[in-house]
Amino acid sequence: MIEHHIFTDIPSGGKNGKFHSAVLTTYAIDLIHFDRHLVNMLHRKQICSINVLADANQLEKEMEYVNPRFMKGIGREYSIQGISSKGAFHPKINIFVGDDSVLIVLGTGNLTVTGHGKNHETFTGLMVDSNNDTHRPLIEECWRYLYRFSNQFVSFDNNRILREIPENCTMLSPTYHVVPHRLCNVQSGLYAALLYNDDSSSYLKQITDIVPLQDVQNVTVVSPFFDENGDSLVTLAELCTNAKIDVLIHRTCSLPPCKMPENKRISFFDFEETVRGKMNFKVYDRQLHAKIIHFKTSDKEFCVIGSANATIAGLGTIKNRGINDEFGIIYVSSNTDFMSELGLKTKQKIDFKVKDMKRAVADSTDDDHRKYRVLSAQYDSGRLSIFCDQVIPGDCFVAIDNGYNMAICKIDTIENERCYVEAKLAQDLSVCYIATSNGECLSNKVFINNIANLEITNPSQTSRSLNRFISRIENEGYDGLEVADMLTDIMWDLVNETDDNQQLRKVTASSKERTRDKSLPDIKYNAAYDNDEVRSHRSILVDRTSRLIECIEESIRKKIRSIDDAITDEEEEGKAETSNDREIVEYEEISVSKKTIKSYGELSSSVLSNYSKLITKRTEQLNKSVFKFVTKDDLNFFSLSMFASVEICYLNRHKYQFDEIDPIYRSSCQKQLYDSLDRSMCVDGIEALERFAGFCRSMGKPSFKDEDFKKKTDRTMKYALLFGSLFYRNATWKEEHLKNRVLQALQSLISLFGIPSEKFLEDELSPLSERYDYAFRYSHVKNFIDKL
Repeated sequence: MIEHHIFTDIPSGGKNGKFHSAVLTTYAIDLIHFDRHLVNMLHRKQICSINVLADANQLEKEMEYVNPRFMKGIGREYSIQGISSKGAFHPKINIFVGDDSVLIVLGTGNLTVTGHGKNHETFTGLMVDSNNDTHRPLIEECWRYLYRFSNQFVSFDNNRILREIPENCTMLSPTYHVVPHRLCNVQSGLYAALLYNDDSSSYLKQITDIVPLQDVQNVTVVSPFFDENGDSLVTLAELCTNAKIDVLIHRTCSLPPCKMPENKRISFFDFEETVRGKMNFKVYDRQLHAKIIHFKTSDKEFCVIGSANATIAGLGTIKNRGINDEFGIIYVSSNTDFMSELGLKTKQKIDFKVKDMKRAVADSTDDDHRKYRVLSAQYDSGRLSIFCDQVIPGDCFVAIDNGYNMAICKIDTIENERCYVEAKLAQDLSVCYIATSNGECLSNKVFINNIANLEITNPSQTSRSLNRFISRIENEGYDGLEVADMLTDIMWDLVNETDDNQQLRKVTASSKERTRDKSLPDIKYNAAYDNDEVRSHRSILVDRTSRLIECIEESIRKKIRSIDDAITDEEEEGKAETSNDREIVEYEEISVSKKTIKSYGELSSSVLSNYSKLITKRTEQLNKSVFKFVTKDDLNFFSLSMFASVEICYLNRHKYQFDEIDPIYRSSCQKQLYDSLDRSMCVDGIEALERFAGFCRSMGKPSFKDEDFKKKTDRTMKYALLFGSLFYRNATWKEEHLKNRVLQALQSLISLFGIPSEKFLEDELSPLSERYDYAFRYSHVKNFIDKL
């Protein structure tokens, strides 16, 4: 695989993408390159959940040179987690997960410019989908490898990586039986097994369990780094007593085996004289970074590709594992010439002496001032949570740096290894660390994860559909009828995702693609939520639909601004008549035919009646939970449902045109339409309002302080009051009793959430009034509030 094409060559799978998630492990990372380039490449492949696991020490060094102001998406569009190891966290695995497919690209390249193009790297891939599951044993084993580091994940990261991703893939199952390091058939005549240091065996021991050492005639080693005394090379020579050892080395090797005793069976060859070594990329002076060990017997070849250098730290010994965490694969074949395929046939011995080469001096890192290690930092609803690997003393502080300003904050609460700071952070990206009162750094630095933003990257089918729909609104504008048509599905699907017992149906390669379940979800309570810090807390704060409402409202504001700007420009040019024409064109009419007369009222009633059923389901769910609170999504569902139906029945009322209907039947058709719209509001609209008011009254608000929750309740009351005022204006004397029901329901909501400020209501409702050609005015809402 060509290095600089790694992410470019990821299968796209059509407009919705073949993969929805990525988990990438790396030793070194170039944060700017990843943030500005690689993330964009992944987004173009429709990958929404991006997660990076990087060596903690390397990540800390990189952060010393990166100003948060130059970063765009870290902690918002993707997350990075530092992983500690006794030696180095060294695997280079790129895992891409889709609904029914998984692609794994593993090898030697880090998430850096050099690792993805400049250096000579080696990568290989495994893939499984609904058409071919041959590689599944290896895929499942590789995914299970990530669990080895879960003790360094905080609950949010654990949920985001190890729960959300596999739950949205039919090819990853926690019940799949994995046999570590087993040799599997990957294609005709080719077998493979995964290699990684574990407590029971080393990387090297796993190789020797597969390779018949006494039958090996030749060993070829390709590596950028070696033990100073050539320990691993000597060990290979001792294990393969009948083989000669050929070592491909780059003349600029920074860690050569310069003190290795001379061994007649070990020869060094010039990497630059191989076919691969002569390959150029642009004008770069390419360094060797590939790691390959190749064994050849009389009838088979064994090729090891992975992250381990030819060192004891990487390969380990027969008895002891190496101190590094490494990952690789060994291929076995009787008919493949691996070294020719890779362009690594040895040709010319080196024209210099290895013992004369100089080893680079390792950078010394002074960690004496790093008394504490921060695992993760998360910001949500005015609260910064810092997770450490030990208890932080109460006299410590938390420093928050956004690249422009640094704030030293007192720790408000300490609970075991967690500490909390009540703070309102701006939208700027920030890093934080444990510090003294004068700002002296006492820990590593970590980027702060914005939980509200990362929640949006959830890889579920519903969240992805919601995100695509929001993107369409942002690019093409808001279509109210289209929103109403899809709203029911969104409501049910999002609530369905809260049911922990819902499992995606596991399929075999011969099965058909799964079809969407149109039935209503059976929401069940799971006691595990009560003891899960993230899932229980987020069950209260979950807020994925706010973006849809905010996007709709912003689309409306943009349309008003564009109209106003166009009118202003044309009036300045003396073209007022054209301006008036532009305004009329913007407010498009809705043509009604005899076939569609009842469809508008039925669409509104469908949204509202399904919302009422949703309230019943939510009540059943919360009654079985210890967390009996109204969530932000509960508020958003009401706002969306009420706005969609109010638009159909009231705001668009003057836009319905009957020109396509024969004049003889036109009057009758008009009555049928308006009667169906009024019936929807009088029956389903009031019932939805009353059900929502009753639900809020019985569940109540969260007990903790949350400024964002107050914003959501203000918006909810805005739409409730808009419905009430429009109902009052359109209701007849025969519907006087219904007016009282509306007043009672609204008074109940006001007692719980209050009435938003007059400035807020006027600022929010005035653009809406203009957008719908003044179907209502703010003064109507204000007069209605006086009746309450």
